[in-house]
Amino acid sequence: MKVRLTTDFLTGLLFLAFGLFVIVYGSRYSLGTTARMGPGYYPLIASSGLVLLGIVLVGRAILKGEGDELNGVSFRPLLLILIGTASFGLLIERAGFLAASVALVVLTRFAEKEPRLAETIALAVGLTAFTTAVFWYALGMPLRLVIG
Repeated sequence: MKVRLTTDFLTGLLFLAFGLFVIVYGSRYSLGTTARMGPGYYPLIASSGLVLLGIVLVGRAILKGEGDELNGVSFRPLLLILIGTASFGLLIERAGFLAASVALVVLTRFAEKEPRLAETIALAVGLTAFTTAVFWYALGMPLRLVIG
């Protein structure tokens, strides 16, 4: 049987590899219980979901043969998403959660070929407001929203 290199197949392999890596790496942390989760509990649950999704994608690509043919790798979206994620990590302590979240959304939005300014602003404001509401208000996490 010949397997075509489709985006579903390669994405599934990537999810499988990353999920299995996190499961193995996270096995050194204690799991705890559902009521008192240890540091290894969430990584195990999240990476198990990633492995399951990888299995589904690879299985679908092999059995149905569906999916977009891989024509090449576009480095612009990959680079902008990495820069956006890194900027969040670098800005959260220096500029606060709000500025870091807006920078993350704006930079990753430019990974799209033709980002629209109004949509980008609305997305940045909406996602920042939502995550602030969830993490700061609802969960009571001690985030510094702004520095100053």
